[in-house]
Amino acid sequence: MYIQRNKSTGKNGKVYTSTLLCTKYREDGKIKTRVEANLSHMPEEMVLGIENMLKHEKGTLVANKDIVVKKAIDFGLVFLLIHLMDKLHISKTLEKTMPGQAAILKGIIIGKIITRGSKLGIYNWLKRNRDISLKLGLDIENTKLDDIYDALGTTALKQPQIERKWFIYNKKKHKEVYLYDITSTYLEGTENELGAFGYSRDGKKGKMQITIGLLTDSEGFPLKIEVFQGNTQDHQTVLAQIDNIKKEFDAQEVIFVGDRGMKIRYNLGTMNEADKDGIHYITGLTHAEIRELLKNDVLQLDLFSKDIAEVEHEGERYILSVNPALQEKELNYLKTIRAIVDDEISDVKAAWEKRRQKNIENAKKLKNGHKNKNLVTQFSEKNIDRYKLRLEDILSKRHMSKYYEIVQINDSEFTIDFKAEKYLQAKQLAGKYVICTGIDKEKMDKHEVRKQYKNLQHVEHAFRDLKSDYIQIRPVFVRGKAQTRGHVLLSMFSYAIIKEMETKIFPFLKSWNKKAKNRLAFADILEELKDIKLVELNLGRNVDTLKITELNELQKEILKLFDMNKKHLEKSL
Repeated sequence: MYIQRNKSTGKNGKVYTSTLLCTKYREDGKIKTRVEANLSHMPEEMVLGIENMLKHEKGTLVANKDIVVKKAIDFGLVFLLIHLMDKLHISKTLEKTMPGQAAILKGIIIGKIITRGSKLGIYNWLKRNRDISLKLGLDIENTKLDDIYDALGTTALKQPQIERKWFIYNKKKHKEVYLYDITSTYLEGTENELGAFGYSRDGKKGKMQITIGLLTDSEGFPLKIEVFQGNTQDHQTVLAQIDNIKKEFDAQEVIFVGDRGMKIRYNLGTMNEADKDGIHYITGLTHAEIRELLKNDVLQLDLFSKDIAEVEHEGERYILSVNPALQEKELNYLKTIRAIVDDEISDVKAAWEKRRQKNIENAKKLKNGHKNKNLVTQFSEKNIDRYKLRLEDILSKRHMSKYYEIVQINDSEFTIDFKAEKYLQAKQLAGKYVICTGIDKEKMDKHEVRKQYKNLQHVEHAFRDLKSDYIQIRPVFVRGKAQTRGHVLLSMFSYAIIKEMETKIFPFLKSWNKKAKNRLAFADILEELKDIKLVELNLGRNVDTLKITELNELQKEILKLFDMNKKHLEKSL
């Protein structure tokens, strides 16, 4: 049966309408229509109710007032994160190594991205969203906050097994190249067992910190993360990382890529020949090392004029290159900062000169019989130290101490020496860099060596993501050594998910923003996913149902990036 609405116009121009309940049937091979009832005099809302019931034979006719939205949760982003956690084998890694606590660990990993908050914030989020907890396999009703901290501690104890399993699942993604870098992150409080004062990359003076070393493949995919005491220097961590790669990952060939602060060549020089077998390196040289090679005529400045040059010396290869944008930036900086420092030094000298003239005038007054015998006629040692301190503060603040020297400040002399030769050397080396490696040319040419060294920016990007609003690894509130290491390890897994999303979303954004009027960022995509809601409805008579909100065009496109659509969301209910 169906509703048929008729409309006709009479000779007098009057419009006539009718609403009929009809049935189609077949007779003598022909399709005919039978009117079951005339509904023309029924209220329209009643006709619509009958029509809706006929269209949805298995549905239930419910009045609007009886429909209650019990709750709505941000589901799209959570679903995608869980999907990627499974796809990247994070779930399998944890389930294989920590079967009893895998569910709560998965909750922490996802919760870290969603809440960007503390362990208490993650726990409360899981409590509020029982459907998500159940999907993760977590019995949140019987889970306590202390269970989260216990799981973090156990994760640290199991870290070698977890990372070994993680490496096995991702072994096909890379060859023998490993990128390594180190950063620090500050702590809240002073009671963390790994906390110490050291060089802060966060710019947080007066805060204790921990140091974090991250090992990735050549594309920046995270393989291993380790926490050290906050005063640990970069190069002190290198040998342990190489040893871990060989033993835990059973790697026969290792190409270890690190920046100039790692002192990789120095570290390898302390190893015996057997341990060094199969280990190769790619690293940058400091400006001091480059100047030494220039001084000894191993390298020449004119080689930097080429796009890329190579020099072999005593079994090592030096790859010389120039970054034009960085060169211009560094030259402008040197010029600008020198002018600022010269002005500030002139201000200090002007103050000294003013006081000196006053001293000379006072001396003349006393010579002419001035009554005040306490007139100051010369600088005290304290006055001289004050001028020196002002100059030292200027040079330290502007990082220009290596170009200026305080020669003499006294009653008659104010001499600051500008080290023109060092300044010229700095200008000559602006934007220039040298990469050093012992890898054979047949294995990797100079262009590939440079490419692998530049790939260290992937690790820097990882640190930015770990510290950004996406994950918020800092500040660290936990105190125990094991809980701290567990927190950092799970943050690495959160980053692996974010990186997988960025790999798909950034190219999409570039294309989308070209043709769309509005400009979208990565954060906007996350918000769009959050706007895909899971709604729990009560339809009256104690009938509950779960529904996914309709998707807009952007949401459909985002899900398509990950080979998903609304049906995938609905199947998960």
